[in-house]
Amino acid sequence: MHSFQSNELLTGIAILSVLRNTKKLEITKCLLIEPLLSYKSIKDYLKKSNCKVRSIEELVVKKSIVFLDFNRRFQERLPLSINSLLLMSELKLLKIEKNNVIFTGEKFDFYEKTLGKTAHSIIAAASNLSEILTKEDASSLYLSLRIEL
Repeated sequence: MHSFQSNELLTGIAILSVLRNTKKLEITKCLLIEPLLSYKSIKDYLKKSNCKVRSIEELVVKKSIVFLDFNRRFQERLPLSINSLLLMSELKLLKIEKNNVIFTGEKFDFYEKTLGKTAHSIIAAASNLSEILTKEDASSLYLSLRIEL
């Protein structure tokens, strides 16, 4: 699992990209970013400029086959998401306060070429994912994605 495709830096960039749009997000919602964007089909769908997803339920219906193993993927990637949050906090790119994560990475260059194609694909999908995550409360998101805690 710890390949170049799924590491703390890419996951951190994914979290920062979403936070850049929301400015503040509950920790429980931040933990959904990596497992959602780790699906290539979801990432490719969300990065389209004409993509308009009104809810997580709509995304689940449109991409139902992908979500069959979401609970397993969420559980497997939970340590990666937590490590990434802590790393980005140490780098002063975000701040963790109580139940929230706050974006403090205004100086981070999301357009830097050396981030690579995968990171730029994640960054492009972040805007639409941000909208989905801010429209619903965390318990509804977890229920819709059938996450077992």
